[in-house]
Amino acid sequence: MRRSLILFALALLSVWNTSVAEEPPERESQITVAYLYHFTKFTEWPTVSAVFHYCVYDNANFTNLLQQTYSGKTIGDASIDAKNINSQSKLDDCQLIYFPEPGPADFLKKVSQYPILSVGSQKDFTELGGIIYLYEEDQKIRFYVNNATATNAGLKISSQLLRLSKEP
Repeated sequence: MRRSLILFALALLSVWNTSVAEEPPERESQITVAYLYHFTKFTEWPTVSAVFHYCVYDNANFTNLLQQTYSGKTIGDASIDAKNINSQSKLDDCQLIYFPEPGPADFLKKVSQYPILSVGSQKDFTELGGIIYLYEEDQKIRFYVNNATATNAGLKISSQLLRLSKEP
C-alpha cells in the first residue's frame, strides 16, 4: 500500500506540475481519467463485485475514453467497465460516477444515497452531495474530498488520499 501511495503522489505531482491552460482538451481529459483511476485505488466500498463500473453522466465521448483507457485494467480483482448514464438510469451497479458537466441537483442528491464515489467539477459539487470536487487552481488540477459525504454514503476514503485533498 505504501508503494501505491508513493506512485499516486508522484502521479499527482506530475499532474499538478502540468499547466491546464497549456494543455489541449484531450490532455486534460487524460489527466482526469488518471485521477478517477487513482481515486478508486484509495477508496473502499461496502461490497465488492466482479466488475467495477465507472459511470459517466451524459457524455458518451468521455465514456469512450474511459473504455479505451481502462481496457484490460483491474481494480483489485474486478474488471473495469464504463457506461454512459443519465438521470433516468439505475444507479445500483455504479461504483463511481463522473460528472464532466454539471448534472441536475436532484440527481446528485439521489446519487449521494448510494455507496457511489461521485466526482465532478461543478463549483457547488460538494454542497450538492458530491464527494470529490475537481477544480483548477494556479492553472493546475486539484481536488477536494468531502469525507463526511463519503462516510454517509458508506465509503471509506484512505487517509493518504485525504492528506492530498485541498479545500478550494
